[in-house]
Amino acid sequence: MNAWADQLEAHRQEVTQLLVSETGKIAREAEREVELSVDALRYNAGLCRHIDGSAAVMTDGSAVHLFREAVGACAFIVPWNWPLFLLMRDLAPALAAGTTALIKPAPQAPLAIERAIELARAAGVPDGVLAVVHGDGQVGQDLVSHPRIRAVSFTGSTHVGGLVAQAAARDFKRSLLELGGKGVSVVFGDADLEDVVRTCVSSAFITSGQMCMASARLLVEQSVYDNVVDAVCSAVEELVVGDPSDPTSDQGPLISPAHLERVHSYLEFGRKWVRTGGRRLDGALAPGNFLEPAVLTGADIPQKILTEEIFGPVLTIEPFSSETEATYKANSSPYGLAASVWTRDANRGWRTARAIEAGTVWVNRYNRMYAEVPSGGMKHSGMGRTRGVEGMLEFTELKHINWNVS
Repeated sequence: MNAWADQLEAHRQEVTQLLVSETGKIAREAEREVELSVDALRYNAGLCRHIDGSAAVMTDGSAVHLFREAVGACAFIVPWNWPLFLLMRDLAPALAAGTTALIKPAPQAPLAIERAIELARAAGVPDGVLAVVHGDGQVGQDLVSHPRIRAVSFTGSTHVGGLVAQAAARDFKRSLLELGGKGVSVVFGDADLEDVVRTCVSSAFITSGQMCMASARLLVEQSVYDNVVDAVCSAVEELVVGDPSDPTSDQGPLISPAHLERVHSYLEFGRKWVRTGGRRLDGALAPGNFLEPAVLTGADIPQKILTEEIFGPVLTIEPFSSETEATYKANSSPYGLAASVWTRDANRGWRTARAIEAGTVWVNRYNRMYAEVPSGGMKHSGMGRTRGVEGMLEFTELKHINWNVS
């Protein structure tokens, strides 16, 4: 695994360009994706030595041994937005646990994953440990249903994730699901507003908003609401939409014409609340699925826009008047993947972070993830945890052996 990380680092420019070409994300995001993939391999390479168990003597004099063994062959169904990292985030702990893997990339983004698997073989990963299969949803269904597959890792939409969970449950396979999200940031009046604007704008429009952890929803205390709206809109209007290979671009195109139509339909539905942006730019720029980042504001934005995952460059800003109202609004979405709280009051920050129903809640920051710390979703955002020791244990079975030594 460490040798594989070395290979990825040695070929990082090539892999970065593949990611830019197939996903449309800007180059610095693609560079970061390669870095995170290398980090996942290196961290989990160390975890290989920490799959341990325990032993004890029971009251009847017998000896008990508890140990963990690999769950078996696993299927990894990977999305197109951060394809390499979202594979490595789950695959690396699975390999540390001793599993083998069948990998199905998204049809829109197979190239970086194929190259990474070639580099794995060059690094000495044994034949038969990794295999890649390509195809549409039917291929994914066949993988999940195959009797030799014992665990399924899926990252993608909540709808498809539900189908994966149902298919896996029929054969009692283990499911690790990271699904849709509607990231929410709660901003109290005493927060560092300059930091709020800079961080939340960056987190809202990362990968053109095509990210389940994107900060898609901003809840702002009434006393500073107008100031935050003005500052956010000014910052968004300065974002450069263009060629993702151009280092001056802040946002590239959306993944496909069909997805552009879907995202734009939400903006048409909520046109009354659009404060800035939201124009299609596919005719104004080079051919592509370009969309201006959009900000919607108001106390009466439709629930369809506030609670459904749009998965595009769309940010909503709503006011609130109390901590209780902020928590209620934050929890109104069926999703529970990521959130943040912004305040200088440590007690309020702690209370609000505990009250928000999300697998990860940051305080005075957003979208900071670590290979050492488990993450995952609540509610319709999935089940199971990736990263950390807990992520590796998802791919193991706990076995009890009892010895009669009387």
